[in-house]
Amino acid sequence: MAVMTLNYQSTTIGMQQNLTVILPEDASYFDTQEPVKRLPSLLLLHGLSSDETSYVRYTSIERYANEHQLAIIMPRADHSAYSNMAAGHKYYDYILEVHDYVHQILPLSKKREDNFIAGHSMGGYGTIKFALTQGERFAKAAPLSAVFTVQHLLEIDWYDFSSTAIIGSNDDVVGSDLDVYYLVDNALEQGHPIPELLIMCGTEDALYDDNIKFINYLTEYGVDHQFESGKGEHDYAYWDSAIKRVIEWCMVK
Repeated sequence: MAVMTLNYQSTTIGMQQNLTVILPEDASYFDTQEPVKRLPSLLLLHGLSSDETSYVRYTSIERYANEHQLAIIMPRADHSAYSNMAAGHKYYDYILEVHDYVHQILPLSKKREDNFIAGHSMGGYGTIKFALTQGERFAKAAPLSAVFTVQHLLEIDWYDFSSTAIIGSNDDVVGSDLDVYYLVDNALEQGHPIPELLIMCGTEDALYDDNIKFINYLTEYGVDHQFESGKGEHDYAYWDSAIKRVIEWCMVK
């Protein structure tokens, strides 16, 4: 099992960036006479108070990934809400750059059926955004303890978090590309592919009602999805068990 900190010069945001990669080993990587096996991969998005190292430090994701021979790609997106910020970097574009970059330089499958995306909290919000706008890239998507009402995210009181940096002077984001309800409508109207969805949230999570509201919207408009809830708060104890479930779900063909 290789766990790597990969630093490269991003052409999207114009600076050196770190990402963490978990890459299970295969016998073909040690045999120069054999073609290299290309692994399926999960693009995993961190939450507002986390970074690209958090899952490695606070969960058993390395063990789960190794058991299922699934590569895990963990980029860093700061407090961006995975958006092209009004006063900041283009982190929506950057995440797509990371996805393309690692598929060019690492032994990863480029087939849609082998590519998945997941994330928690702010990363869950990013996950559903990419699922609804970049569905041709991902076969499955799993928002965990996600923020689905964008105004809730923008109103979070957190250290050095600025909604103005994300949206500028526009205080009405309903019906914009930041509004995941709008993105659902647009994906359906335009016939965009939507990955299989597994949505998870703990019943003790403050975002549980927000998840139920979004689930009901998907049901009303006929968007296929799975919703799994159970005892759990907004913490890594819950996300450890959730990411194990997600990895198992991703690897079922």
